[in-house]
Amino acid sequence: MRTRAWRACALAVPLLLAGCAGAEAAPQPAGATAPAPVAGSAPSVTAAPSATAAMVCGEDVVGDVGRVLSLTAPPPTEATWVAPLYTCTYQLPMGPLVLSVQDSGSTDAAARYFAARQTEDAPATPAIGLGARAFTTPTGTVVVLKDAMTLTVDATGLPAVFGDNGQRRSDFAYEVASVVLGCWTGHE
Repeated sequence: MRTRAWRACALAVPLLLAGCAGAEAAPQPAGATAPAPVAGSAPSVTAAPSATAAMVCGEDVVGDVGRVLSLTAPPPTEATWVAPLYTCTYQLPMGPLVLSVQDSGSTDAAARYFAARQTEDAPATPAIGLGARAFTTPTGTVVVLKDAMTLTVDATGLPAVFGDNGQRRSDFAYEVASVVLGCWTGHE
């Protein structure tokens, strides 16, 4: 059973990545808002997330998530930007899926943020095939470092196993991270 699911994922990812290859950066979704600063907090460094960060809530990724889950329509999303963190919450029929991008501004700052997340999210296992620095957790989170950005795919709000084909949330989080990285790579 596990081998069959892995083969299905291996076949689906190249098809999904093709949808993003060379795609332009997705505009910030209509529902995305920049929340007002919290009293006493530092002001935002930038007024809006980078186009690359916003891709996690863009048309291509939203469509790919819908196709992976065989949804009849793209799932609704809600995006927020509190510099330096862009968050996109997918309201899936089986529960929320949260994608976030920490834009650290430099590769050194991003490496420190990633290391702190890895310690915080212990026990973490290296995520093979998602780049030089990536990890997964047993609860369904995948974290990937790419340049000055850290992508987090948090599927912990989904059932451990869901859907007609017995999709595991940890495998689904890995698949979504692969889709996002494919979009980012196609955009470079």
